[in-house]
Amino acid sequence: MKVWILILLFLSSTLAIIVQGEGKGGGGHHGSASSSEASSSEEHGHGHGHGNGHGHGPRPPRPPRPTPAPRNECDAGWMRFERPNGIIWCIFLGVPNITNGAYSQHDAQVACVAIGATLTGYQNDNERMTVANEALKRLTSMGGQVAGLWLGNTNNDGCRVASCGPFTTFRWIDGYTTGVAGFKWGVGEPDGNDWPGTTACAQQFIISPNFVAGPNDYASWKTHFVNGDLDKYQCAYYPAYPFTRFYACGKLGVKK
Repeated sequence: MKVWILILLFLSSTLAIIVQGEGKGGGGHHGSASSSEASSSEEHGHGHGHGNGHGHGPRPPRPPRPTPAPRNECDAGWMRFERPNGIIWCIFLGVPNITNGAYSQHDAQVACVAIGATLTGYQNDNERMTVANEALKRLTSMGGQVAGLWLGNTNNDGCRVASCGPFTTFRWIDGYTTGVAGFKWGVGEPDGNDWPGTTACAQQFIISPNFVAGPNDYASWKTHFVNGDLDKYQCAYYPAYPFTRFYACGKLGVKK
């Protein structure tokens, strides 16, 4: 009898332990699952709200880039000068490949008009020497040492024969060049020679510092002119000296 009582007590204790263990284990597992589901639900809800609020909304348009204001510029191959009065003046160096003197100022003007320009004047020494130095480079590349370059000028009234002085004998006639700052004469110029024709012109000397007179040149050019100096000269007589002829056209810059 006692033995059965002891066996019953042992089985009762063992059953109680098993039931208690299953309750703790199952309860813990169920609680963990609920916590995970809640966390997942919260994260899903937060992500959905964030996507609707920001990810799929329309972006504001970017402001357009400002368009640069147009500027007055020169065509390719033309020298650009900004004059004191604010205009942009463009100068083109013409090289007609004439080496026999058969090229008058009128011929040069026709060539300038054909490209929408006119024979230019020089507003100042910067324009005068920029063109002269470029012309000397071209002349040197051609194997020459001296050339005459036609410009847009004419004599003032009463000054065709007699010189009226370095700054009152000639004027620029391109319609935009003013004043006398662009005139720099060679030694003894402008002279009082009575050139044929109804007007007198002035050419620019393009001359190498190493100039040596050739068969159609005058040795006195070396002592009377440096590169860029002006020379009172006839407008139309053939041949023109120096035999190699250049010209310079001018026009206003255009907005680009």
